[in-house]
Amino acid sequence: MKPGPILAIVAGALVNVGVVLVVVYAMVIGAASSRLPWKPVSESFALRPVLDMRAAPCAAGWIAGQDNASCYQLDQATEVTAEKATANFGPSGQWVIQVTLNEADGREFTALTEKVHQLPQPRNQLAIVIGGKVISAPTVLEPIPGRVLEITGGFDKKTAEELAARLGGG
Repeated sequence: MKPGPILAIVAGALVNVGVVLVVVYAMVIGAASSRLPWKPVSESFALRPVLDMRAAPCAAGWIAGQDNASCYQLDQATEVTAEKATANFGPSGQWVIQVTLNEADGREFTALTEKVHQLPQPRNQLAIVIGGKVISAPTVLEPIPGRVLEITGGFDKKTAEELAARLGGG
């Protein structure tokens, strides 16, 4: 395999991880902004392993991505709640939403990442679902221990702060 496709796969996986972190942040924002592409939700959001993924239009039982260009077939949901979510400008030069889960949800998240990281693509992706849409479906490259998630995905300051507020930020 040539280096180009490998780099594209790695870059795609990193972008997906960032998007998951951003999605978690967006869920905390709530209804603070009418320009967000998802409906207001409570502090909880769903983490769902990806079973399959394809381009739109979505078949029955599949869930659309926030861009409406991708469709996801997902496994059972794990509902989690953010204790805290903040938006910060990260060292990579992009906005990062840092989400802290409660103890029990942190254990669930760790167990979920331990399970999916060893599966083949796309089953090694973990979808963040808010308001019936897949906000992000990053690839899990290794188990993620603890209670803290980071979401990245090319957010500007306003969108990152809105997502953090929706997920549980002050």
